[in-house]
Amino acid sequence: DTLNAKAALYAVGEYLEFTGLDVPVFVSGTLVDQSGRTLSGQTGEAFYASIRHAKPMCVGLNCALGAKHMTPFVEKLAKCVECFLHVYSNAGLPNAMGGYDDTPADMASENKVFFENGWLNMVGGCCGSTPPHIKAIREMSEHFEPRKLPDVGRPKMWLSGLEDLIVDDVHNHLGMPFLNVGERCNISGSIRFKKLMMKGDYATAMDIAKKQVEDGAHVLDINVDDGMLDGLAAMQKFVKIAITEPEVSKVPFMLDASKFEIVLAGLKWCQGKPIINSISLKVGEELFKEQATLLKKHGAAVVVMAFDEEGQAATEEEKVRICKRSYDILVDEVKFPPEDIIFDPNVLTIGTGMEEHANYGIDFIKATKRIKEICPYVKISGGISNLSFGFRGVMKIRESIHSVFLQHAILESGMDVGIVNPHEMIAYQELEDDMKQLCDNLVFNKIPEATDDMLERTGYERACIDARKKNLPPPRKPRGRLPQMPRLQFDYDKIPPKPATEPPLPTSDAAQNHVPNPYINSNLTHEKIAAIRAKATNLT
Repeated sequence: DTLNAKAALYAVGEYLEFTGLDVPVFVSGTLVDQSGRTLSGQTGEAFYASIRHAKPMCVGLNCALGAKHMTPFVEKLAKCVECFLHVYSNAGLPNAMGGYDDTPADMASENKVFFENGWLNMVGGCCGSTPPHIKAIREMSEHFEPRKLPDVGRPKMWLSGLEDLIVDDVHNHLGMPFLNVGERCNISGSIRFKKLMMKGDYATAMDIAKKQVEDGAHVLDINVDDGMLDGLAAMQKFVKIAITEPEVSKVPFMLDASKFEIVLAGLKWCQGKPIINSISLKVGEELFKEQATLLKKHGAAVVVMAFDEEGQAATEEEKVRICKRSYDILVDEVKFPPEDIIFDPNVLTIGTGMEEHANYGIDFIKATKRIKEICPYVKISGGISNLSFGFRGVMKIRESIHSVFLQHAILESGMDVGIVNPHEMIAYQELEDDMKQLCDNLVFNKIPEATDDMLERTGYERACIDARKKNLPPPRKPRGRLPQMPRLQFDYDKIPPKPATEPPLPTSDAAQNHVPNPYINSNLTHEKIAAIRAKATNLT
């Protein structure tokens, strides 16, 4: 199966590196029936995606089927294989006695479709074929041109489980150009999964995995990292069981752990091309390069966290600096394929009430675009649930925040991947206008009251949940911060201000005309003043 082929290719690679030789490698796979899958259940495309990291000179199909039955599968491979392609078919299907009935002419005729369409670079025979069969095929093929190698285009991340997956071409169940990585097979992401793993109930844990795929996960995140669990043994056992479940293993895996030896143990049991989560510069450059080199030899894609020797990147500038440094080391020194690098610039919690946390959302979004611009072909990922951790317990609030965040991070900055619970995701278009405004204020830190406003709405949503449980009418919805409509403007509203030369004047003619005061009434002998003074009793 493919796992054995990967092990053999790893050994060959080690030998060639040790000896300094460059010996061409051919890899041949067998599709066992008309389903077009290998014995372990992989499609031909997934098989190639799993082993292409070894850079074989030629890949192809042999045995099991006659040329006639191989036709649709050879056509698919011819469209995607980047190296030379071969076929060694049987002389038809075996008869009741285990023999093969195709004559040399029959076998040559059935291979003709491969030559006519320019699908092959090499051809031969397997079970039931004899020298006359090979001679007939050679004579048939010599009138046709060999397959042209495909044009070299933009490199793309190409993962595989039982089926292949080109990440750059994926759209999720909400129509977004975004890879959903299911988070529920993660001890940190699901209390239920954690309890099952602690009890050793792997069968029920597989049901969680299946549900994630049904709900729209393109990749399954597998994390068994817990201080009370033997992570090494648990990872190996989970992956061993998962690869036997077609509804689970049809998607690629993301092997997730804080200890490198745990993800490496899972990787050695994974026949497809998985993602390893994660490595970072916090272990120092030398160990970082050593880990990356090992993952490259195994053909895995990798998540690189925005950590270095000084700690976690929190600001936009730190995220960009660490990711660029990591990229240069991986691509220039390790020769890691840039399309297989996924940066995680750290989705951190907003809405905590602490001013230094208020810009975490916008810093991630801005950093994402800058990293994509200066690090060609990489992907950007993040643990989306971290963003709204301060509002846990009210899923509507959390998923609304995620929806607004992802809308901008994906469509405006180019975020590609996220660890999410697909079942709970809300489409941006489905958000209520007032909820959208609350989330927008919070994610982009638009107003100082953004957290308080969201906490008020969270209280209302929690009260609604309690009311539904008790069959009570819903509470009154808070008015929130209503949008202010623009006032109609007239020409006189647009007169620009002019410099003031004096204080505002009274409306009398004398004031308006600046008439000097004669002070004629200031004389104490004025008859009115004298009369009033005469009546006063307190004057001496």
